[in-house]
Amino acid sequence: MIGERDLIDELSRIFGLPPPQVVCGIGDDAAVIAGQGGEYLLWTVDALIEKVHFDLAYMPLRQLGRKALAVNLSDIAAMGGKPRYALLALGWPPERDLSGALELARGMQEVAQETGVTVIGGDTVSSPGSLSMSLTVLGQVKKEELLRRDGAQIGELIYLTGPVGLAAAGLETLRRGLTLTETERTLLLQAFFDPQPQILAARVLARNHLATALIDLSDGVASDLFQICRRSNVGAVVESTLIPVPAPVAEVAAQIGKDPLELALKGGEDYLLLFTSPPDREKALYLHFSEAGLGTPICIGKIVRGNRVWLRRPEATQDISGMGFDHFRLKEL
Repeated sequence: MIGERDLIDELSRIFGLPPPQVVCGIGDDAAVIAGQGGEYLLWTVDALIEKVHFDLAYMPLRQLGRKALAVNLSDIAAMGGKPRYALLALGWPPERDLSGALELARGMQEVAQETGVTVIGGDTVSSPGSLSMSLTVLGQVKKEELLRRDGAQIGELIYLTGPVGLAAAGLETLRRGLTLTETERTLLLQAFFDPQPQILAARVLARNHLATALIDLSDGVASDLFQICRRSNVGAVVESTLIPVPAPVAEVAAQIGKDPLELALKGGEDYLLLFTSPPDREKALYLHFSEAGLGTPICIGKIVRGNRVWLRRPEATQDISGMGFDHFRLKEL
Protein backbone atom coordinates (compact mmCIF):
# COMPACT_ATOMS: atom_id res chain seq x y z
CA MET A 1 0.00 0.00 0.00
CA ILE A 2 1.34 3.43 -0.93
CA GLY A 3 -1.36 5.82 0.18
CA GLU A 4 -4.65 6.60 1.84
CA ARG A 5 -6.82 5.30 -1.03
CA ASP A 6 -5.01 1.96 -1.06
CA LEU A 7 -5.57 1.68 2.69
CA ILE A 8 -9.28 2.39 2.27
CA ASP A 9 -9.54 -0.23 -0.48
CA GLU A 10 -7.90 -2.82 1.78
CA LEU A 11 -10.12 -1.90 4.73
CA SER A 12 -13.23 -2.30 2.58
CA ARG A 13 -12.08 -5.82 1.67
CA ILE A 14 -11.58 -6.67 5.34
CA PHE A 15 -15.02 -5.36 6.36
CA GLY A 16 -16.72 -7.10 3.44
CA LEU A 17 -19.96 -6.40 1.63
CA PRO A 18 -22.61 -4.44 3.55
CA PRO A 19 -26.17 -5.75 4.07
CA PRO A 20 -28.88 -4.94 1.47
CA GLN A 21 -30.25 -1.92 3.34
CA VAL A 22 -26.88 -0.16 2.87
CA VAL A 23 -27.25 1.60 -0.47
CA CYS A 24 -23.72 2.98 -0.47
CA GLY A 25 -20.95 1.96 1.91
CA ILE A 26 -17.21 2.59 1.87
CA GLY A 27 -15.93 4.74 -0.99
CA ASP A 28 -18.09 7.87 -1.13
CA ASP A 29 -18.49 11.06 0.90
CA ALA A 30 -21.11 9.48 3.15
CA ALA A 31 -22.69 6.11 3.78
CA VAL A 32 -26.27 5.76 2.53
CA ILE A 33 -28.87 3.71 4.40
CA ALA A 34 -32.36 2.94 3.09
CA GLY A 35 -34.93 4.79 5.20
CA GLN A 36 -38.70 5.05 5.07
CA GLY A 37 -41.04 6.90 2.73
CA GLY A 38 -38.58 7.18 -0.16
CA GLU A 39 -35.91 8.84 2.01
CA TYR A 40 -32.31 7.76 2.42
CA LEU A 41 -30.28 8.41 5.56
CA LEU A 42 -26.76 9.80 5.08
CA TRP A 43 -24.03 9.17 7.65
CA THR A 44 -20.57 10.68 7.60
CA VAL A 45 -17.76 10.90 10.14
CA ASP A 46 -14.53 12.89 10.17
CA ALA A 47 -11.62 13.01 12.60
CA LEU A 48 -9.56 16.14 13.18
CA ILE A 49 -6.18 15.91 14.90
CA GLU A 50 -4.08 18.79 16.19
CA LYS A 51 -0.89 19.37 14.12
CA VAL A 52 -2.39 17.28 11.30
CA HIS A 53 -5.62 19.11 10.39
CA PHE A 54 -5.13 22.29 12.38
CA ASP A 55 -2.60 24.24 14.42
CA LEU A 56 -3.79 26.27 17.39
CA ALA A 57 -0.85 28.61 16.89
CA TYR A 58 -2.95 30.33 14.24
CA MET A 59 -6.39 28.68 14.49
CA PRO A 60 -8.61 30.22 17.22
CA LEU A 61 -10.73 27.63 19.01
CA ARG A 62 -14.02 29.28 18.08
CA GLN A 63 -12.97 29.27 14.43
CA LEU A 64 -11.88 25.64 14.74
CA GLY A 65 -15.36 24.73 15.98
CA ARG A 66 -16.94 26.45 12.99
CA LYS A 67 -14.64 24.73 10.51
CA ALA A 68 -14.94 21.30 12.14
CA LEU A 69 -18.69 21.19 11.66
CA ALA A 70 -18.66 22.91 8.26
CA VAL A 71 -16.35 20.37 6.63
CA ASN A 72 -18.56 17.52 7.86
CA LEU A 73 -21.67 19.18 6.49
CA SER A 74 -19.83 19.44 3.18
CA ASP A 75 -19.80 15.63 2.99
CA ILE A 76 -23.58 15.53 3.29
CA ALA A 77 -23.86 18.20 0.58
CA ALA A 78 -21.63 16.05 -1.64
CA MET A 79 -24.40 13.42 -1.67
CA GLY A 80 -27.06 15.99 -2.58
CA GLY A 81 -28.48 15.80 0.92
CA LYS A 82 -29.68 17.97 3.79
CA PRO A 83 -27.73 17.72 7.08
CA ARG A 84 -29.87 17.26 10.20
CA TYR A 85 -27.99 16.13 13.31
CA ALA A 86 -24.40 15.93 14.59
CA LEU A 87 -22.53 14.03 17.28
CA LEU A 88 -19.19 15.21 18.71
CA ALA A 89 -16.47 13.06 20.27
CA LEU A 90 -13.95 15.44 21.87
CA GLY A 91 -10.51 14.50 23.13
CA TRP A 92 -9.31 17.39 25.32
CA PRO A 93 -5.78 17.64 26.80
CA PRO A 94 -6.24 17.68 30.61
CA GLU A 95 -3.60 20.38 31.12
CA ARG A 96 -5.58 22.89 29.05
CA ASP A 97 -8.31 25.11 30.44
CA LEU A 98 -11.74 23.57 29.83
CA SER A 99 -13.10 27.00 28.92
CA GLY A 100 -11.38 26.46 25.57
CA ALA A 101 -13.64 23.47 24.91
CA LEU A 102 -16.66 25.72 25.45
CA GLU A 103 -15.27 28.27 23.01
CA LEU A 104 -14.85 25.51 20.40
CA ALA A 105 -18.45 24.41 21.02
CA ARG A 106 -19.72 27.98 20.58
CA GLY A 107 -18.14 28.15 17.13
CA MET A 108 -19.67 24.81 16.22
CA GLN A 109 -23.09 25.96 17.40
CA GLU A 110 -22.87 29.08 15.22
CA VAL A 111 -22.57 26.93 12.10
CA ALA A 112 -25.25 24.54 13.38
CA GLN A 113 -27.71 27.42 13.70
CA GLU A 114 -26.76 28.85 10.31
CA THR A 115 -27.43 25.50 8.60
CA GLY A 116 -30.39 24.14 10.58
CA VAL A 117 -28.35 21.36 12.20
CA THR A 118 -28.66 20.20 15.82
CA VAL A 119 -25.75 18.80 17.85
CA ILE A 120 -27.48 16.06 19.84
CA GLY A 121 -24.70 14.33 21.83
CA GLY A 122 -21.33 12.64 21.71
CA ASP A 123 -18.47 11.85 24.08
CA THR A 124 -15.73 13.68 25.95
CA VAL A 125 -12.41 12.10 26.94
CA SER A 126 -8.96 13.08 28.13
CA SER A 127 -6.42 13.25 25.29
CA PRO A 128 -2.73 13.29 26.27
CA GLY A 129 -0.70 15.84 24.34
CA SER A 130 -3.02 17.06 21.62
CA LEU A 131 -6.58 18.07 20.91
CA SER A 132 -8.64 15.70 18.78
CA MET A 133 -12.24 15.48 17.76
CA SER A 134 -14.48 13.29 15.68
CA LEU A 135 -17.78 14.51 14.26
CA THR A 136 -20.57 12.31 12.97
CA VAL A 137 -23.31 13.96 10.91
CA LEU A 138 -26.65 12.48 9.90
CA GLY A 139 -28.48 13.82 6.85
CA GLN A 140 -31.35 12.95 4.54
CA VAL A 141 -31.97 12.85 0.82
CA LYS A 142 -34.82 11.59 -1.34
CA LYS A 143 -34.05 8.35 -3.15
CA GLU A 144 -34.33 9.96 -6.60
CA GLU A 145 -32.10 12.89 -5.60
CA LEU A 146 -29.11 10.96 -4.25
CA LEU A 147 -25.82 11.92 -5.90
CA ARG A 148 -22.69 9.78 -5.79
CA ARG A 149 -19.18 9.69 -7.22
CA ASP A 150 -19.83 6.86 -9.66
CA GLY A 151 -22.18 8.41 -12.23
CA ALA A 152 -19.86 10.31 -14.58
CA GLN A 153 -20.22 9.45 -18.27
CA ILE A 154 -17.90 9.98 -21.25
CA GLY A 155 -18.57 13.30 -22.97
CA GLU A 156 -19.95 15.05 -19.87
CA LEU A 157 -18.59 18.38 -18.69
CA ILE A 158 -16.74 18.95 -15.41
CA TYR A 159 -17.73 21.91 -13.24
CA LEU A 160 -16.66 23.73 -10.10
CA THR A 161 -18.96 25.87 -7.96
CA GLY A 162 -16.29 28.55 -7.48
CA PRO A 163 -12.62 29.53 -7.72
CA VAL A 164 -10.03 27.23 -6.16
CA GLY A 165 -6.79 27.62 -4.24
CA LEU A 166 -7.90 30.31 -1.77
CA ALA A 167 -7.74 28.08 1.32
CA ALA A 168 -4.34 26.65 0.38
CA ALA A 169 -3.01 30.15 -0.24
CA GLY A 170 -4.46 31.24 3.10
CA LEU A 171 -2.60 28.45 4.88
CA GLU A 172 0.67 29.42 3.16
CA THR A 173 0.07 33.02 4.20
CA LEU A 174 -0.23 31.98 7.84
CA ARG A 175 2.67 29.55 7.81
CA ARG A 176 5.12 31.90 6.08
CA GLY A 177 3.92 35.29 7.31
CA LEU A 178 3.51 36.58 3.76
CA THR A 179 2.99 40.26 3.01
CA LEU A 180 -0.29 40.92 1.22
CA THR A 181 -2.82 43.73 0.96
CA GLU A 182 -5.47 43.78 3.66
CA THR A 183 -8.13 42.79 1.11
CA GLU A 184 -6.09 39.84 -0.17
CA ARG A 185 -5.25 38.63 3.33
CA THR A 186 -8.87 38.85 4.49
CA LEU A 187 -10.13 36.88 1.48
CA LEU A 188 -7.53 34.12 1.87
CA LEU A 189 -7.86 33.71 5.62
CA GLN A 190 -11.64 33.64 5.44
CA ALA A 191 -11.44 30.82 2.88
CA PHE A 192 -9.07 28.85 5.11
CA PHE A 193 -10.68 29.52 8.50
CA ASP A 194 -14.35 29.56 7.57
CA PRO A 195 -15.29 27.34 4.59
CA GLN A 196 -18.94 27.50 3.61
CA PRO A 197 -20.50 24.08 2.95
CA GLN A 198 -22.23 24.20 -0.43
CA ILE A 199 -25.55 22.83 0.81
CA LEU A 200 -27.78 25.04 -1.34
CA ALA A 201 -25.78 24.40 -4.52
CA ALA A 202 -25.92 20.66 -3.86
CA ARG A 203 -29.66 20.78 -3.32
CA VAL A 204 -30.12 22.69 -6.60
CA LEU A 205 -28.12 20.00 -8.41
CA ALA A 206 -30.04 17.17 -6.73
CA ARG A 207 -33.57 18.55 -7.00
CA ASN A 208 -33.22 19.41 -10.66
CA HIS A 209 -31.19 16.33 -11.68
CA LEU A 210 -28.38 18.49 -13.07
CA ALA A 211 -25.39 16.40 -11.96
CA THR A 212 -24.40 12.81 -12.66
CA ALA A 213 -21.49 12.62 -10.20
CA LEU A 214 -20.62 14.88 -7.27
CA ILE A 215 -17.81 15.28 -4.73
CA ASP A 216 -16.73 18.04 -2.37
CA LEU A 217 -13.24 19.50 -2.68
CA SER A 218 -11.36 18.51 0.46
CA ASP A 219 -8.08 17.17 -0.95
CA GLY A 220 -7.86 19.26 -4.15
CA VAL A 221 -9.24 19.11 -7.69
CA ALA A 222 -6.58 16.68 -8.93
CA SER A 223 -7.23 14.20 -6.13
CA ASP A 224 -11.00 14.54 -5.86
CA LEU A 225 -11.67 14.44 -9.61
CA PHE A 226 -9.55 11.28 -9.73
CA GLN A 227 -11.91 9.75 -7.14
CA ILE A 228 -14.86 10.40 -9.46
CA CYS A 229 -12.93 8.87 -12.35
CA ARG A 230 -12.00 5.78 -10.33
CA ARG A 231 -15.56 5.20 -9.17
CA SER A 232 -17.06 5.90 -12.61
CA ASN A 233 -14.44 4.00 -14.65
CA VAL A 234 -13.67 7.01 -16.83
CA GLY A 235 -10.88 9.52 -17.42
CA ALA A 236 -10.87 13.33 -17.45
CA VAL A 237 -9.15 16.18 -19.24
CA VAL A 238 -8.87 19.49 -17.38
CA GLU A 239 -7.97 22.62 -19.34
CA SER A 240 -5.41 24.80 -17.56
CA THR A 241 -6.82 27.93 -19.16
CA LEU A 242 -10.25 27.25 -17.61
CA ILE A 243 -9.10 26.80 -14.00
CA PRO A 244 -10.44 29.75 -11.94
CA VAL A 245 -7.32 30.95 -10.11
CA PRO A 246 -8.03 34.16 -8.12
CA ALA A 247 -5.43 36.94 -8.20
CA PRO A 248 -4.50 36.55 -4.48
CA VAL A 249 -3.68 32.88 -5.10
CA ALA A 250 -1.38 33.86 -7.96
CA GLU A 251 0.26 36.45 -5.70
CA VAL A 252 0.93 33.91 -2.95
CA ALA A 253 2.27 31.43 -5.51
CA ALA A 254 4.68 34.09 -6.82
CA GLN A 255 5.93 34.86 -3.30
CA ILE A 256 6.63 31.21 -2.45
CA GLY A 257 7.98 30.27 -5.89
CA LYS A 258 5.18 27.92 -6.94
CA ASP A 259 3.01 27.55 -10.00
CA PRO A 260 -0.44 29.03 -9.16
CA LEU A 261 -2.03 25.86 -10.56
CA GLU A 262 -0.18 23.91 -7.88
CA LEU A 263 -2.21 25.65 -5.20
CA ALA A 264 -5.41 25.69 -7.24
CA LEU A 265 -5.45 22.00 -8.21
CA LYS A 266 -3.61 20.30 -5.35
CA GLY A 267 -3.96 22.59 -2.32
CA GLY A 268 -7.24 21.24 -0.99
CA GLU A 269 -9.64 22.49 1.72
CA ASP A 270 -11.73 24.55 -0.70
CA TYR A 271 -14.91 22.63 0.23
CA LEU A 272 -16.58 23.68 -2.99
CA LEU A 273 -18.38 21.15 -5.17
CA LEU A 274 -16.94 19.41 -8.21
CA PHE A 275 -19.49 17.69 -10.43
CA THR A 276 -20.17 16.31 -13.89
CA SER A 277 -23.16 17.18 -16.04
CA PRO A 278 -24.32 16.38 -19.61
CA PRO A 279 -23.68 19.14 -22.18
CA ASP A 280 -27.39 19.36 -22.99
CA ARG A 281 -28.10 20.37 -19.37
CA GLU A 282 -25.82 23.42 -19.50
CA LYS A 283 -28.54 26.05 -20.00
CA ALA A 284 -30.72 24.51 -17.31
CA LEU A 285 -27.74 24.36 -14.97
CA TYR A 286 -26.98 28.06 -15.34
CA LEU A 287 -30.66 28.99 -15.06
CA HIS A 288 -31.31 27.07 -11.85
CA PHE A 289 -28.16 28.39 -10.18
CA SER A 290 -29.11 31.94 -11.14
CA GLU A 291 -32.66 31.52 -9.82
CA ALA A 292 -31.22 30.26 -6.50
CA GLY A 293 -28.97 33.34 -6.25
CA LEU A 294 -25.82 31.27 -6.75
CA GLY A 295 -22.77 32.05 -8.87
CA THR A 296 -22.47 30.46 -12.29
CA PRO A 297 -20.75 27.03 -12.22
CA ILE A 298 -17.35 27.03 -13.92
CA CYS A 299 -16.64 24.42 -16.60
CA ILE A 300 -13.02 23.21 -16.38
CA GLY A 301 -12.93 20.17 -18.67
CA LYS A 302 -14.55 17.01 -19.94
CA ILE A 303 -14.94 13.34 -19.05
CA VAL A 304 -13.14 11.07 -21.54
CA ARG A 305 -12.27 7.41 -22.03
CA GLY A 306 -9.50 6.02 -19.85
CA ASN A 307 -8.76 6.04 -16.14
CA ARG A 308 -6.50 9.05 -15.56
CA VAL A 309 -6.89 12.78 -14.98
CA TRP A 310 -4.95 14.90 -17.47
CA LEU A 311 -4.12 18.58 -17.20
CA ARG A 312 -3.83 20.07 -20.66
CA ARG A 313 -1.56 23.11 -20.81
CA PRO A 314 -0.69 25.06 -23.98
CA GLU A 315 2.82 23.58 -23.91
CA ALA A 316 2.17 20.00 -22.73
CA THR A 317 -0.29 17.57 -21.14
CA GLN A 318 0.42 16.29 -17.62
CA ASP A 319 -1.00 13.36 -15.67
CA ILE A 320 -2.22 14.78 -12.32
CA SER A 321 -4.23 11.75 -11.19
CA GLY A 322 -4.53 11.63 -7.41
CA MET A 323 -2.14 14.51 -6.75
CA GLY A 324 -3.16 16.45 -3.66
CA PHE A 325 -3.39 15.80 0.07
CA ASP A 326 -2.96 12.20 1.22
CA HIS A 327 -2.41 11.25 4.87
CA PHE A 328 -0.27 8.21 4.05
CA ARG A 329 1.44 8.88 0.72
CA LEU A 330 5.14 8.06 0.84
CA LYS A 331 7.24 11.22 0.63
CA GLU A 332 9.28 9.97 -2.33
CA LEU A 333 6.11 9.58 -4.36
